Amino acid sequence: MSELQASSCAIRLQVGGASSQELADCIALRVREKKESYRRYNFERSQEEAFAAFFDLAQEFTTIDSLYQICATVPKVFFDLDSRIYIIEPKRSQLELVCTSRRGLVPPDERRNHEVEVVEKPVEAEESWFFPIRGNRALEDMLPFFGRSSVLGLFEVLPKDRVDERKQFFLEKFTNRIGYNLHQKLLVQQNIDHIKFINELVSDIEHNVITPNLYYKLFLIRLRKMIENYKNIENLTRKMVEHSSVCEAVAQTLQNAGETLHETNRGLQAEYSALRKHYEHTSLFLETLFRKDHFQQGTYVLRKQSCNFRTEIIKPLIDRYVGQFERKGITVDDRIENVPDEQVTLFVDKGLISQVFDNFFSNALKYTGEAKDESGRTIKLFSLNQQIIQGAFGKDKPGVRFNFFSAGKPLTREECSQVFEEGFRAVGSSGESGRGHGLHFVKNVVEIHGGMVGCEPQANGNLLYLVLPFKK
Repeated sequence: MSELQASSCAIRLQVGGASSQELADCIALRVREKKESYRRYNFERSQEEAFAAFFDLAQEFTTIDSLYQICATVPKVFFDLDSRIYIIEPKRSQLELVCTSRRGLVPPDERRNHEVEVVEKPVEAEESWFFPIRGNRALEDMLPFFGRSSVLGLFEVLPKDRVDERKQFFLEKFTNRIGYNLHQKLLVQQNIDHIKFINELVSDIEHNVITPNLYYKLFLIRLRKMIENYKNIENLTRKMVEHSSVCEAVAQTLQNAGETLHETNRGLQAEYSALRKHYEHTSLFLETLFRKDHFQQGTYVLRKQSCNFRTEIIKPLIDRYVGQFERKGITVDDRIENVPDEQVTLFVDKGLISQVFDNFFSNALKYTGEAKDESGRTIKLFSLNQQIIQGAFGKDKPGVRFNFFSAGKPLTREECSQVFEEGFRAVGSSGESGRGHGLHFVKNVVEIHGGMVGCEPQANGNLLYLVLPFKK
């Protein structure tokens, strides 16, 4: 492996793009290169000790401000050299003086008043040397202020008449170590700020979205009462027609009004039912996806409860999607409808599992195509069923398998093995919207429940399935 290959592999190592053997070869080569480099550098004992002190203290003290202090203090203690540290402020992309060996940390309101400019290589000034502080090129995409340059700031050392050629070389290498350590700490701080922002955002969502959403429930209750009042008026009108002795013209008018009320009430009831189902579906998803525990722990946190899959998950989804399937000419064959509830008891996070099933329905709506059945007829079919798998998770550990079949062009075996991976889109799916995230979400949620997922190509379509543990 050449030095250029090693450098390329080192970058792939940090971004996760090299094989295990490539990584082993790359690291072994880089260790040998470092060994030869340090022999060639021939640092003085005090310089080696300065490096060791810097690395030890950079790990011991974790904040960025402490790193600035260490960077300024090590050259002062070991070589009696003063220094100033300038860092590019990410929001304004301006160089700021953040720390000096004489003053320590510079107060934030005093950091901008200087005339120093960014340099790409060591530069000798009137009284000092300026060394560019470079970050890790392999990780540059993770910081928002990297542009064409990898320079994070400047390390100024003075007085320059005490920096001979050997110290200049040492200070260049020392500044490189500053850059890599600073880059790592900036990434850590950025992630901490990111997590803090997400937690604040979740609190805002809870306060500004989920809580106000509860008012829709009150609205639906009031709407239902109004519909009941209109039904009472309808019934009263009918009775007036049946039992009144008014003239025929008035009776006909009342009858027409009653029929109009009846049609209006029927329409209102249909709209109310659709609105209520939409509210229940949206509320369940909102409250589940934006659960604080997910964001605080960095993974999906389950709230399990006993769940009737047929009535609480499958039927609401079929009711929600049936019109869309009909408009696309897709026949839905629900074989779970006739399965006795007593056969299985499943303890799941209802909100998350509902979204899992919703993804299967959504995919079926997008990708179900035409195929020939056994009799040679052209069909567009989406079918679902369930079956008990004895020993699915080991001896005396059965599971229940839910199968989702969509007619159409079968996937290849290779595509089936990748269909649940993040970002995967099968050949021929480019015409449909999506980012290849839905089935990856399905895989995550099912596996957190202790289950498993899979895909099996069929002669006239594709079968996706999930298996969940259950208790008899």
